[in-house]
Amino acid sequence: MRPLIFLLTLALAGCATTPPPAPPKAEPEQAPLVPPYPSAEEAAAQPQAKPLPAANWSAISDFKGQPLFGGASVIEYKISRDHHPFSLQIVIFDPRQFELKVIDQTETWSGGSRITECMRGAAAVAGVNGGFFTPDFKPMGLMIAGGKRMGAWQTGPLLTGAVVVSSQPQLLWNAEVHAEGASELVQAGPRLVDDGKAVAGLDSKKRSTRTFIANDGGNQWLLGLAHDITLSELADLLTTPGVMPAFTVNRALNLDGGHSSAIYFRTNDGREHVHPGWSTVRNYLGIVPR
Repeated sequence: MRPLIFLLTLALAGCATTPPPAPPKAEPEQAPLVPPYPSAEEAAAQPQAKPLPAANWSAISDFKGQPLFGGASVIEYKISRDHHPFSLQIVIFDPRQFELKVIDQTETWSGGSRITECMRGAAAVAGVNGGFFTPDFKPMGLMIAGGKRMGAWQTGPLLTGAVVVSSQPQLLWNAEVHAEGASELVQAGPRLVDDGKAVAGLDSKKRSTRTFIANDGGNQWLLGLAHDITLSELADLLTTPGVMPAFTVNRALNLDGGHSSAIYFRTNDGREHVHPGWSTVRNYLGIVPR
């Protein structure tokens, strides 16, 4: 009996042996503090981005950009606000590479298609219609084209600013303008953007084709055409982040619009593109390679 008890005791002791310790658990991987960004090659391979929807603006199309002779570029795209579509054509240029010219157009019944001949004659790679004119086809306000002065300086609710070129172009408001020494000048209005902010009190009822000029406060300028848009909507578009491609507007001035609105540009392959407008106009703004 004693030997049996002794054997049972040994067996139970063996069952009670402490199991070996479990291997330590691996530390969980910590999330990276900075998200992984694509390489330069991956970023270059991504498709061209649409304008960022901002406020109540939304993208309809990608930016369609094309180079122009001399280093300028044209961008065409569509965007909408409150389900109303707008088409835009904008020419971006650097005045260190281009001269901005006022091109006088004296033929009273030449028609809107005259823009092509005027741009060819000035050796311009792009241009738009310029300022307003009177019923007897004289410039409204002061115009200086190639150093030749016509008309007289005027002020009022319509003529609130001017494009002035001496050595470099400037977009100036009436109180800032000094015409002495200017080689090119055209009065226009109303002001759309001042110091990066939309000008208050612009018309928000009448939609029309609009021609405009803008700069970023530095060496980026643009000439633009926007279709079926109010002055208020245009000012909002120009100042909403993400709606203008690669351009921050500091100042913008409305030019003659409606049936007068016209734009011309010549791409690097030599092809001419034109939206001629319907009306004969007195002058154009064109960019000529230096």
